[in-house]
Amino acid sequence: MELDGIYENMTPRNSLPQAAKGLSQHDYNLGQNSVFTHRKPRIIYTALALLVLALTVALSAVTSLYLQVKTTDMISDVHLWKARLEKVNASIAALRGQNEILRQRLSEIYTVYKGSLYYFSCTEKPWVDAELSCISKGSHLTSVTSEDEQRFLYNKANGFQYWNGLNRREDKMTFHWTDGTLYDEAKTKEFWVTGEPNNDKNNEHCVHFSRKALKSWNDLNFFLKEPEMISRGIDQLGQVMPPSHQAAF
Repeated sequence: MELDGIYENMTPRNSLPQAAKGLSQHDYNLGQNSVFTHRKPRIIYTALALLVLALTVALSAVTSLYLQVKTTDMISDVHLWKARLEKVNASIAALRGQNEILRQRLSEIYTVYKGSLYYFSCTEKPWVDAELSCISKGSHLTSVTSEDEQRFLYNKANGFQYWNGLNRREDKMTFHWTDGTLYDEAKTKEFWVTGEPNNDKNNEHCVHFSRKALKSWNDLNFFLKEPEMISRGIDQLGQVMPPSHQAAF
């Protein structure tokens, strides 16, 4: 009797749970495998989601760090260019100051008249030396092409005698200007002192301003000493133009 009670309380090894009553052993096992099969994709998806989240956080951190470094570099570049710009502005200001000083000094020596820059020397020299001095300054002894210019020059000379560029040293007969300007005898005949040019003693081949008057030209021996009168053209931008002709000696 006791053994029979023991066997009654034991569940058979392959017996099904109460909830699975009515199912065959094969169907029950198939259901159990299906439960485990459905659980595995969920775990994988969860792991992938966590991995994507971690990668997103890492990418955001790297991007933020890159932007911080880039911003720092840009700020450094801005400061560098700002410093360079300040130096350039300082240099420009210094050049403007020097230009103003130079302009003031030039105004004391040079005179501008109708697009030309004139220099009146105080040093007396023979005509050839005066012309060479002008060439060393990048110009020539002045030419005169109009009555207005003639009046300006003799008024500026104020009675002092100055060489101009008119001469006939090449053939002792034909006058020409050293700067290459065409000599118009008919147009300038009123600029000569009465009776000039007379080529006194056949040895007067250069011309100077002899007085403060419209008729002030006089031919003279080029070995005599007079100050030079220089002129140079100025373009519309205020730049001094190079001489158009080099005198032959």
